[in-house]
Amino acid sequence: MHRFFAERIDEGRAVLLKEEAAHALRVLRLEKGSECQALLEGKVYSAVLEETEPQVTLKLGRELPSTEPSVRVTLYQGIPKGEKMDWIAQKCTEAGVGRIVPVAFSRCVAKWEGKDAPKKQARFQRIAAEAAKQSGRAVTPEVALPISFAQLCGDMQGYDVALVPWEEERGRGIRAAWQEEKNVAIVIGPEGGISPEEMEQLRAAGGRGVTLGPRIFRTETAGLAALLSLLTLSGDME
Repeated sequence: MHRFFAERIDEGRAVLLKEEAAHALRVLRLEKGSECQALLEGKVYSAVLEETEPQVTLKLGRELPSTEPSVRVTLYQGIPKGEKMDWIAQKCTEAGVGRIVPVAFSRCVAKWEGKDAPKKQARFQRIAAEAAKQSGRAVTPEVALPISFAQLCGDMQGYDVALVPWEEERGRGIRAAWQEEKNVAIVIGPEGGISPEEMEQLRAAGGRGVTLGPRIFRTETAGLAALLSLLTLSGDME
């Protein structure tokens, strides 16, 4: 079933956004009467394509069950090298992340600075939007501009719990650290990992160190592994 982001016109109708309309008509060759789903105001509706001119208009049907997790997860991701952030934005959106915030840790090699930062953010936001649509989510996670490590420590107080997977942690996994909190931060270091000094500061700010098991994940897979582990424990993968 094709899914499109839309804007509501009235209680029973919506119009496709410009890029969505072009995709529906020129790429997918949809016509009047075609069935689809509308992603609208954080909800998913069954819909039928009603008009193609001057705008692509949908007649809305019933609201479909929400696909959003019961736990809202913000991923604080150490800025990775190359195109790894593309993969992180895509796969973590598919899994159900609520927000992604890049963080400049001391061991980060890649940097987002100056005029390039908003361009990169816009790219990752587009990737997240496409992943949300493909996976049946009506909510597109925000991909924020990068923040400093000091800002990350300040943010920790805004969550019910902040889980920090760290390769040096022993004996406490996500199952033991998470007590069914609903507003959760997951903090992932860059390729070089989180330094002992940074880990000490994160603990002081309220972060809970956890292990992801005996195997070491790459930075681009650690966040996804932690996210899926948490959502499995919360029952959101059933």
